Amino acid sequence: HHLDAAAQKRGRAKITRDSVYRIGEEGEQEQFVFRVCLTGGPCGGKSSSQEVLIDQLTARGYNVYFAPEVPTILMNGGCMYPGIEPGKRDQLSTFEGSIIQLQLQMERSFTEIAASTNKPSVVIFDRGLLDIPAYLPRDIWLGLLKEMNFTEEYFAERYDVVIHLDTTAHGLEEVYEKQKANNPSRKENAQEARELCDKVHKCWSSHPNVVKLANTDAGFQDKLNKGTEAVLSTIAAKKVLLRQKITKQLTKQLSNVGEAVGSEE
Repeated sequence: HHLDAAAQKRGRAKITRDSVYRIGEEGEQEQFVFRVCLTGGPCGGKSSSQEVLIDQLTARGYNVYFAPEVPTILMNGGCMYPGIEPGKRDQLSTFEGSIIQLQLQMERSFTEIAASTNKPSVVIFDRGLLDIPAYLPRDIWLGLLKEMNFTEEYFAERYDVVIHLDTTAHGLEEVYEKQKANNPSRKENAQEARELCDKVHKCWSSHPNVVKLANTDAGFQDKLNKGTEAVLSTIAAKKVLLRQKITKQLTKQLSNVGEAVGSEE
């Protein structure tokens, strides 16, 4: 492992723009960080999507942060996915529960650090908390939620937009087989890749802003462009909503001051 200075700098904004604020828990204004989750099936194009997003967002004045895929971090450090065999249920529960804990902490750390810069920022997460139930039996997932006192709705609301990139095994099976051949870690055959892709998409059904990007005749670049457009439109809509809330708060504060002055007179 080594520090990659280029990776640290690649997400820095190319122009400056005004910061975006929200109303904090105690009524104060605080820096708002936009949160994007990239998910989907095997060989869907998450890595390529990251590169397009960084170009488009930094060109518009946003600093961009990339939170890596948590299971990959653990497995690259020697942890093994235990599988879903009946005799390994406790081990699987511990493994997935640890992923939840690390995912939550990493999301909080990236978001807090981005907010502390007081600059317009976007954090892109390589998969999110609602990817997890796609990899374990439903009863174990529900047990973890109960044990850890979480809900799927709480997990969903942590992301402003979810970009689901369909696996190339959906409609481009020959492309998928070539990609699989060049990636030794990719074990799923085309049918398994399609099933996993659909399962992951279903797991995000509680999120109100999931954009599903299919493979079409328009080509791969069009798929990436549609994902970028979805992120940009989400940011634009969120900024309007945040400004409306701040305006409403300021109006209320001025009204309260006026009432207080009136009562003193």
